[in-house]
Amino acid sequence: MRTPGSRRRTWVLLLALAAVLSLALVACGGDDEEGGESAAGFKTITIQAGQPIKIGISSAISGDLESLGVPIAQAAELAGKDVQIEGFSIEFVRRDDLCSSEGGVNAATQLIQEGVVAVVGPICSSSVVAAQPEYERAGITHISPSATAVVVVEPARGKPYVTTLRIPANDGLQGIAQAKFAYEKLGARTAYIVHDTDVYGTGLADSFAKEFERLGGRILGRDGYEKRTTDFSAVVTKIQAQNPDLVYHSGFYAEATPFIQQLRRALPQVKFLSGDGVRDDEFLRGAGRDAEGAYLSQPSPPAPGPEFDAFKQKFQEAYGSDPSDSPFTAEAYDAATVIIRALQEVAKKDGNNLRIDLRKLNEAMRKQKFTGASGPVEFGENGDNIGKAGIEISFYVVRNGKFEPVQ
Repeated sequence: MRTPGSRRRTWVLLLALAAVLSLALVACGGDDEEGGESAAGFKTITIQAGQPIKIGISSAISGDLESLGVPIAQAAELAGKDVQIEGFSIEFVRRDDLCSSEGGVNAATQLIQEGVVAVVGPICSSSVVAAQPEYERAGITHISPSATAVVVVEPARGKPYVTTLRIPANDGLQGIAQAKFAYEKLGARTAYIVHDTDVYGTGLADSFAKEFERLGGRILGRDGYEKRTTDFSAVVTKIQAQNPDLVYHSGFYAEATPFIQQLRRALPQVKFLSGDGVRDDEFLRGAGRDAEGAYLSQPSPPAPGPEFDAFKQKFQEAYGSDPSDSPFTAEAYDAATVIIRALQEVAKKDGNNLRIDLRKLNEAMRKQKFTGASGPVEFGENGDNIGKAGIEISFYVVRNGKFEPVQ
């Protein structure tokens, strides 16, 4: 899905990510499901001689989003292949978060019990938000390669969680770029919004709606749906009555597939625009010819460079497939690299054992600054990757069963 060597004119959105509220490494107060007011439960972990250093992976290993989650897990594991830290090997522990709130909490609980020192993931924003209190209490720093909702690092209440980091740019960027694309490139003046009710789908829809209206467009209606919804007939009937220029969708390919199939039966010519949660080959396979003409956006793949090229070669050699075909694989590799680089700085021998101070590990992860497979990595105080301060959003159209860059 990534085509770093292709030439295309990309609709560009630049946004300076300012540092937000000061982040206290030790704060006071009770646990807060929407903000990190509590003190992180940092402790020191001792790895016994002969045992591996365990790094967790919270991803969608099964279910509707398996084709997204498995390559992400594979990419993360690749970063630790053959790595030794003070003579100790690295073992990645996968747990299935199903890209759901409940799954995120369950995976976090299991990984903490396994004795991991840090976690790559969760991969979906809803899973991250639900699991944040668990990781905070345990003092386990987790770094998402793909959770893009603004609320992940800017909670509705309280301060950001000190144990939360992420690699990708947030949806404030993508939603604004989508609105500009719809209004300026596609000529849409009216839109109907259909979105997943999780924090990812809702946040992206909010961002799109605000910018589309600012540009002069009108939102004719808006409907949310729960995951695993397959019957969109009532929503399609409402859309048909409004006859918008564009139908905007934010969510994942599992629900976008039946939605666009039913939408095409009623309004075969209406423009359809969705985001990175749908730009997946499973959408092409599932929707078939009904996907033709659909527009999808995605934060641009990294520019060709030695870091991405080296990652791509390693991935192809290990798994026999191109990481460019799966979103967020380069980000997952970089997320694991952040953990490994930090471990190399703070892990200390204690006789034949290895001691890892989780507070120092958190601090070292937050201070990492390098150019990775996905591009620049550098964290602001709220855990966002400020290396993504200037980010390009690429747009694609489905033609002949393939994603083609919009010129």
